[in-house]
Amino acid sequence: MGKAIDITGSDAKHIKDVLRLGVGDIIEVVDSGGNLADAEITAIYSDRVSAKVIKSHVPREEPGKIFLFQALPKASKMDSIIRQSTEVGVYGIFPVMTERVVVKLEPDKQAKKVERWQRIANEASKQSHRVSVPRVSQVLTWQEALQTLKSFDQIIVFWEVERERLPYEVINAKAEKIALVIGPEGGLSQSEVSDLKELGAEVVTLGESILRVETAAPIAIALVLYDLRRMRVRGLEHGT
Repeated sequence: MGKAIDITGSDAKHIKDVLRLGVGDIIEVVDSGGNLADAEITAIYSDRVSAKVIKSHVPREEPGKIFLFQALPKASKMDSIIRQSTEVGVYGIFPVMTERVVVKLEPDKQAKKVERWQRIANEASKQSHRVSVPRVSQVLTWQEALQTLKSFDQIIVFWEVERERLPYEVINAKAEKIALVIGPEGGLSQSEVSDLKELGAEVVTLGESILRVETAAPIAIALVLYDLRRMRVRGLEHGT
């Protein structure tokens, strides 16, 4: 306790110019090891903010890491998907080009898009007081996505054609890395779902309503995390 720290760069600017905090105000800080603490601002300079740690927190252990494989939607909808998915707890995001994606990104524009999306994830992490920041990967082709998915413990596909199976019926509570796959506005094609099933993917529904693409991802992530936490608590109650 009482350790002195200096905050520089965009974080210092955010504290001074956006939050408009001053000496004596309390902020949350995260060190390079991902440890969370409360700190009291002791001084504000033109290029940095100084503070001292007054309380450390033990980070809550998540029941599993959720990764989103999101087919690229139209316009700026991906911005909302990344922002809201970060807020609800996604661990990483993989933008994917699927058969029914209508967006055409030139190679030189893809890198700029990914940079923008990563900035959105960084900002959303700060806003929601997350310790970790989700990494947004480069845009994957369908074949690259399938190859990447092979490294996951479980793959769950949300597909509007499926009307019966719900997420809680298929979730593996012991899985450490779970991939959630969501299609674009036109949905995933039958052949793409077949490809995913060959990898052992479970296909589920988000309910009777057909959701907008920017709504589906954060709801899917929140549902899966909720069910994982509930399963973990029940496991602890029963000593498993």
